[in-house]
Amino acid sequence: MTRTTAAGFDKPQTTHRFDPRRHRRITGLFDLWLEPGVHGGLVVPDRPDRPLTASAITDLVRRSGETADDVRILTQDGARHTDLFGEVAGLLAHDVLVSPDGAVIRHHDRQVGNGPRHAIPLDRTTRQVRDWIVIQPPELATPLPGWFTLDHGVVRPRTGVVGLPLQGGVVLATRADFVTRRATAHRLGAGSDALVTIAVTARSGGFLVGDYGGTQRVYDGGQLAALLGDLPLYGSELRLWLTWPSDPDEQQRLRRQAQELAETTGATVWTPPPGGSAELVDGRQDLRALDQAGEPAEWQAFRPRCALGPPTLHATSTGLLVPVSADVVGTATSTTASDSGPPTTDPLPAVEPPGTAQPPSTVPVLPLPRPALAAENRRATYGPAWLSAAQQVNAEQFEAFVAAPVDAASIADGLPGAELFLLAFLDPRSVPDGARQVRVRVEPGGAIPMAVLRAALPARLQHLRGLREAYLLPAARLDRTSAVDTFDVDHTGRLTPTGDCEGEPLRIRCGSRARSIAGLPHEVRRWPAFGTRRAYALLPARRLQLPRNWLRLHRRQPAVQPGRLLLELQVPRGRAIDVMSTADLLAPLAQVRSQAEPLRAAQVELILGSRSYPRVRVRRVYRAEADAWLRVAGPPMGPLPSVVPQLQTPAPT
Repeated sequence: MTRTTAAGFDKPQTTHRFDPRRHRRITGLFDLWLEPGVHGGLVVPDRPDRPLTASAITDLVRRSGETADDVRILTQDGARHTDLFGEVAGLLAHDVLVSPDGAVIRHHDRQVGNGPRHAIPLDRTTRQVRDWIVIQPPELATPLPGWFTLDHGVVRPRTGVVGLPLQGGVVLATRADFVTRRATAHRLGAGSDALVTIAVTARSGGFLVGDYGGTQRVYDGGQLAALLGDLPLYGSELRLWLTWPSDPDEQQRLRRQAQELAETTGATVWTPPPGGSAELVDGRQDLRALDQAGEPAEWQAFRPRCALGPPTLHATSTGLLVPVSADVVGTATSTTASDSGPPTTDPLPAVEPPGTAQPPSTVPVLPLPRPALAAENRRATYGPAWLSAAQQVNAEQFEAFVAAPVDAASIADGLPGAELFLLAFLDPRSVPDGARQVRVRVEPGGAIPMAVLRAALPARLQHLRGLREAYLLPAARLDRTSAVDTFDVDHTGRLTPTGDCEGEPLRIRCGSRARSIAGLPHEVRRWPAFGTRRAYALLPARRLQLPRNWLRLHRRQPAVQPGRLLLELQVPRGRAIDVMSTADLLAPLAQVRSQAEPLRAAQVELILGSRSYPRVRVRRVYRAEADAWLRVAGPPMGPLPSVVPQLQTPAPT
């Protein structure tokens, strides 16, 4: 029995042993009861001999739960399996709730009786209630809150309209798009002081608003204005982050609702052009308007009749909203250069302040033009195993920008990366982490547009689905891509040329900087292919500790080495990397530089990454004695990180 120090409504006062028959279900949350397996890992209670992988847990949820539900794992010490559940969250694209390390799952109910009880994490040492840990999908993780509120160990549904904080605004979401809306909201930076941004979905000529009960309805302009009543909108600039419908009738209705929103709030409402959308420009943490064809276009303003004076923002032809004061110099320059009207595209502004010399002529006009496309045959290969044949590729030469965290002199050594592809963008302001960029020239067949990509993307790459105006440069086609020159990009998206590298071939260099394992890409051959297999590892007997990044494994018992301990391990399916097979896989990819061949030359057969240490169990331990391995008596069997600290060097049996 545990008493809490906090006295409040419905706080856990009494805890009981977890009983599935008395468990309280929460709408929108799928509970999965797991237990620690005798051979390590987690298992379903009625199948204790089958440790679960992330794919197996995902299949359980999809077969048993609702696809729109978050998942709560009812098991002790859930945070010890953060990597496992992070992978599950990525596969499901939903949050996963787990218990903290050192906590057991108990039941509590404030009311006396036989009703259902809440599951709570209880610290096994202090006997104090602890809160659940929310694991968000790795590629969509943010500091923003989840669908549920956590109240002293109890998971409670939120109420009201689904709204997420946005810098200078709010995101209106539904259950279906909550996770992706939350991720994109976190990436948007703050605009000008007078700009308020509302992210909302357009539906049936109105604005789609969801509530935490799981229902949704379409609001008109007046209803949306009432919903936003707590925001200081009168006289402000209100930007709607939405995608217009394609139906002309719905577009006409949405125009009327946008105008009604402007009249009701007294704000100037900005939207992308009808039929268009707004996309996030990562390099600027800003929004850009696109037309129906996906090209940058000016924002459209809906002005209230009571508006006093002109808008404080100016819509540029590159799809941005900028303060009028910041656009004066650019406007004057455009007017002087041509009296016949605004240019079709805005050249990238100079880095130097007004009055100084302009950048060299090598600065390109942005965004760069799109190439025509052509479909390839079914015998085409690209490198990544998940990339199917017969993709659409560029049918003509074009140029684009690639992030380059190296100087121009080292581009020939390869761009750091752990994937068998690079990403290229037509606009450098869309390049993630693009403070230094290289302009590349791509020959026909060297790039695949992300907008028409046909592939079953791995969980770690699901975030790439939303990229627009981006091109995938697969490793097997990098011989068709060469570097042209390099640029520095400041926080406003302005380019400064830093060097020429005409004709330098583009390569990928796998290394620790890219967080790869042993200098290998993510695309490797795993071992064992099925079941659990035996392998051996050597550790120094005196300073006994696991390597920080990876551990070399042997398929067979190696020769005796004085001063070493030999560990006989049980390796589950796919937990180790088969170096020999991986070297064969990478051999045809001449533009990829990795450590596969050096490792093979050093006769390294298998590699165990540090993330897989907890999933591998120690079966036996041997020490070197003369010219033989002698078994050490007494060491416990269990997960590798738990057994190694307990090992000593006692006398052999």
